[in-house]
Amino acid sequence: MRKLPLQLLFPLAIVLLAAGFSIHNYVTFVHTPPALTDKEKRRVDTLFATTRAQCVGRYVFEVSASFENTLTDRAQINEVSISSRRLYPPAFAQRIRLREQELQNGHTVRKVDQPFLKQVYRMSENAVIFDRNTNESEAGFGRILEGHLYADGVAFILTQEINDLSDPKYQESKESLIRAGVNTDSLNTKSRKLAELQDLMSRLSGRKDDEIPAQPGTCISQGFIRDGKGTPQEDITFIYPHNPIFSFVVWSNNALKESTDMMERSGEIQSYLSGINARTLRKEKKQIADFAASEWLATAPSEQSPDNPTAQLLFTAIANEKTADFRHPNLDLTLSNHALPPPAYSEAELVEIWDRITRSFRIRNNAF
Repeated sequence: MRKLPLQLLFPLAIVLLAAGFSIHNYVTFVHTPPALTDKEKRRVDTLFATTRAQCVGRYVFEVSASFENTLTDRAQINEVSISSRRLYPPAFAQRIRLREQELQNGHTVRKVDQPFLKQVYRMSENAVIFDRNTNESEAGFGRILEGHLYADGVAFILTQEINDLSDPKYQESKESLIRAGVNTDSLNTKSRKLAELQDLMSRLSGRKDDEIPAQPGTCISQGFIRDGKGTPQEDITFIYPHNPIFSFVVWSNNALKESTDMMERSGEIQSYLSGINARTLRKEKKQIADFAASEWLATAPSEQSPDNPTAQLLFTAIANEKTADFRHPNLDLTLSNHALPPPAYSEAELVEIWDRITRSFRIRNNAF
């Protein structure tokens, strides 16, 4: 199932369809904003007077120096979820010590599922993996590998689900699952997934927010994963809030391939936009990072400001929607102000801000 970035509103039209929302052949009327005035241009120029490069997945782009990614736990490589936090070494050591104590004291509802912490793998003083129960009530054969890594000033937590019915105490459960038709290969995944996690941790390093790696691999929040063997599935999201005005969301996913693109879903989307009295500022095919993309920029009234036609921002662009693969990652960009006051910028300024960011997207040199 597609994991949507926060505040991505257009696909809600699909939900409305599934609920029986009536679809008509709406015509999209475009309300093109006027050209920037000199005053508006100076405001945008001031916002972008200082910029910095950002790396998300295999992409690089430029943002205002005032923008900072605040989403540090939305990266998934294959089946491994990764979060990051900049810490001092003593704080990391304390985190590991307290976490191990917590897991050792973990309670299980059923005695058969004890101990809560099954095993500890110490790869180095800066890398450890805990093999632990999922929680106190779930069976002890469906567990979590929880890796902790400290590299270049950044503390990473990596988690991956495993199954391990190798213990004789789970023989009855194992036989029951086999009778139910469960693939026997899926009953004992610990060894394979432990090796995968250890390999991933060996290739993960910390990086500064504006550091652009020069070797093949993928960027996550405050981190970089050098490429190893194979072509991993990558699902990475960053969010840049420009408080209290809007949030710019970048989502890169190389495993998601849709059967239609946004322009081919135009009727459904326009139906939704008409239902909220939205106005389209621009709707077109374009190039982003040298890839074919669809773009739709709209504004609408909001619950807080029903009389303001530009109170709600619904800007989105999607590249490689139908052709996503390892070398052509799906790129989903949104600009919105969900639950925020109406934007302080004019429509012309907002479109210019959007253009300056989206036009800067490119595939990082030596990314593959």
